[in-house]
Amino acid sequence: MPAAMNVSGRRGRPVLGGLPRVTMLEVRGGARMVVCATLSWYLAVVLDINSAPIAAVLPAVFTLSGIPLWAPRLGLYRLGSVLLGVGIAALALRFLPVSALSLALVLSAGYLGSILLRIDGAPSQQVLVSAALVFGVPVSGYPEQRILENLVGIVVVVLLAPFLWPPDPRDVLAGRLDTYRDRLDHLLKDLGRRPDRPPLRQEAGAGEAEGLWQQPHALGRDLRRARQALRWDVAHHRSPTTLDEVGHRIHLAERTAAPLHCLSAQLRAAGRPPAAQPLDGHASDSPDPLLNAVRHAMTCALAGTDPTEPIARAREIERQHEPAPAGPHDSLLHGILLLVLDTLDDYRQAQFTGR
Repeated sequence: MPAAMNVSGRRGRPVLGGLPRVTMLEVRGGARMVVCATLSWYLAVVLDINSAPIAAVLPAVFTLSGIPLWAPRLGLYRLGSVLLGVGIAALALRFLPVSALSLALVLSAGYLGSILLRIDGAPSQQVLVSAALVFGVPVSGYPEQRILENLVGIVVVVLLAPFLWPPDPRDVLAGRLDTYRDRLDHLLKDLGRRPDRPPLRQEAGAGEAEGLWQQPHALGRDLRRARQALRWDVAHHRSPTTLDEVGHRIHLAERTAAPLHCLSAQLRAAGRPPAAQPLDGHASDSPDPLLNAVRHAMTCALAGTDPTEPIARAREIERQHEPAPAGPHDSLLHGILLLVLDTLDDYRQAQFTGR
């Protein structure tokens, strides 16, 4: 099976016909969350911690939204955040009266704690949430009860979640990368069309790019998470090296996201593609052949296909390229395209030279 295969190709067949697309991956993820949350609630009730232990359910809800292999790590971070937040609130309740001023002090301490206890570089909001909730319920025994409920939920997530319908993280990441590649291809194709041609899709333009440029960085973050999780994965005996191929493509997407974002913004602001004509002089959906060639090379590389031929084609076009008299705007667009092409060439040499 090709590494670049979209997850929807194997697990993502539509489950509900006329409704928004629901994949089997999402169905299994929801089932995993429901099973872990329900079991956590049941165990907390059986252990007589609380008759309605909603805090025991939250670890499954908040940590099982991604690949279950990294749920244990997120669960441990959550436990540390809860302990710190509850400790801050408990100290405040012990020595301070419940008031707006003491709440401000609790939130300030919780914010500092969230900065110290970061999760993948981002402040842990769970410290603030736990501190505020415990401070808002000044009842004896509530802090200890909240810690025990979270502990039960996290134990269930750590011990059970990785064994419930575990997806291959490579397939998950490759599927998300395919989605990014398809959106990028449609966006550049639409932006490169002549102004008198209608857009290919209704949401072309600014709506099409919404959230697009954050996807490569989110993929890079989840790639790092998956590699860390696989180092500790004793249940399925998968090596972090299984992610190398898709990882190289994700790094390419990260490296090219900024220049492509700049390119799309410039094209949209100008309302036209770069001032160049096709080599054959005929009308075309993409008036700039260099833009079209770079787009084709980019989609090939992100799909895991050898981009040598489309890169060579783009280099040939660049050598023959004679831009029409234009100002600095067209020079900027041309320079961005060459920067993306150089990045693609670096990727090609690293991944396909010598095969």
